[in-house]
Amino acid sequence: MFSEIADRELLEVAKRLARSERTKDIVILRDLIGDEYMGVGALALSEADTRAQPPRPVHNSRRMVWSGAFLALALVTLHAQGPTDLVNKRVSAQVVGVIDGDTVDILIPPARRLRVRLHGVDAPESGEPFSQQARVFTRVLIFSRDVQVTGKDVDTYGRLVARVVVDGADASEAIIAAGVGCTFRRYVSDPALDAAQDRARAARLGFWAAGAQQPACVAREARSTTMPQPVTTTGFIGNVSSKVYHLPTCRNATCKNCTRKFATRAEADDAGFRPAGDCIGR
Repeated sequence: MFSEIADRELLEVAKRLARSERTKDIVILRDLIGDEYMGVGALALSEADTRAQPPRPVHNSRRMVWSGAFLALALVTLHAQGPTDLVNKRVSAQVVGVIDGDTVDILIPPARRLRVRLHGVDAPESGEPFSQQARVFTRVLIFSRDVQVTGKDVDTYGRLVARVVVDGADASEAIIAAGVGCTFRRYVSDPALDAAQDRARAARLGFWAAGAQQPACVAREARSTTMPQPVTTTGFIGNVSSKVYHLPTCRNATCKNCTRKFATRAEADDAGFRPAGDCIGR
């Protein structure tokens, strides 16, 4: 059984961080309990509001122990579940945070908050040229907007990899077309994204402008277009938790739960697994 002190501290942390809009606080809470914490944070705030009454030491102490234990159990359950239930599904959500050019936080009504890695685009990392421009562009494009989110996979950091559409426009395509993000040909083959990058380069937008400093993704993508694509003859690798299967060359094929092997796609499909949307498609 959890101690009263530990329960109280856990509840206070959840309450404080649930109120916060700061990226640092969101990251701290995500590291503690995973991406899906907003519902629990709301529960903690609700519990706190209902207790704004004169204290009754013994009774309130018992309630604190039980609510703290329940909260801790809920956090563990949510962390274990992750967003795998959203793979190959489309949901409506609101963008409530922009971490960088290709990573956002969304809120799925009524109170499910999680982190999303935009599918098919690679924006400059922090400290690289155009990293701030990419973040500002993404923020202007989708922050506080209602969007449609289509899950493709869950990456090794526990983020939902997804395509995000706002007012009929694909966010990944828009970021690439503005010259503040690259395609990700190593993992995603998408003619629309390739065409967006070609347009940005031809128009000399963003980091494609003459004389502009370029982020690392530019050189990486240049190599990917000149290097022959690997031919795989070793079948497919299934994630026994999410029931998603990958090619051995997929970026998530080495996850800790990727332990089941299939000789063919048909074998994986028959076993109830589905293809990884970020590198195989349907």
